[in-house]
Amino acid sequence: MKKLIKRILNWGSPEKYVRKLHENKSYLDAYADHTDTRVAEGDVEKAIGGSWEEMGKLQFDFLVKKGLEPQHKMLDIGCGTLRGGRHFIKHLGSKGYTGFDISAKAIEHGKKLVEKEGLSDKKPELLISKDKNLKFKEFNGREFDFIFAQSVLTHLPPESIEELFENIGNIMNQESVFYFTYFEGDRYEHFSIEDFRYPFSHFESVACDHGFTIENCSHEYQHKIGQKMAAVKKKTEE
Repeated sequence: MKKLIKRILNWGSPEKYVRKLHENKSYLDAYADHTDTRVAEGDVEKAIGGSWEEMGKLQFDFLVKKGLEPQHKMLDIGCGTLRGGRHFIKHLGSKGYTGFDISAKAIEHGKKLVEKEGLSDKKPELLISKDKNLKFKEFNGREFDFIFAQSVLTHLPPESIEELFENIGNIMNQESVFYFTYFEGDRYEHFSIEDFRYPFSHFESVACDHGFTIENCSHEYQHKIGQKMAAVKKKTEE
């Protein structure tokens, strides 16, 4: 099976294979299938962007600096194969970590990693987004103190970002913070099959429309390939 998958990925070019996926399916369905294929191929680090140790530690150090403590509840949107998740699970208390991803293969690998690294007693929850949307109905109104999306909005079209901001407030309390990374550009640009750039003003506008404040935290997050970081909170109730 692995040899077959490698042949598929090398058919013409990996880009041709990915483009074919996106021609025949909705964007998020195609993205999930692409991730599933890369995980199944066996290179779980490359499947979620590589730089396994470096990026996992960067995410963890940033959120701890921002106040993530063992008693907090955290949702990791697009948790992938737990590049950052493994660090958060170790740090948080039992049932403190919830990971969420559209890739069934990534979640499957993440569950195996939890067992391999002796973290089962922390009882992390790893969920597949079966509907492949950002309505967060899987959580039935549960609230999280920290919500994190590393390399997620970098791959989302405008309609998915709108959906995210329409619904994320349902899983936030007044003190919750939603941190996310993005590729910055002077204007909106769909610059590769699965990559998007946005000006910060785009997020300022959508955040304001849905009752949030937003802060640019990029100076505190030295990402390897220049992804920027933003923090979103509910507007203060008066």
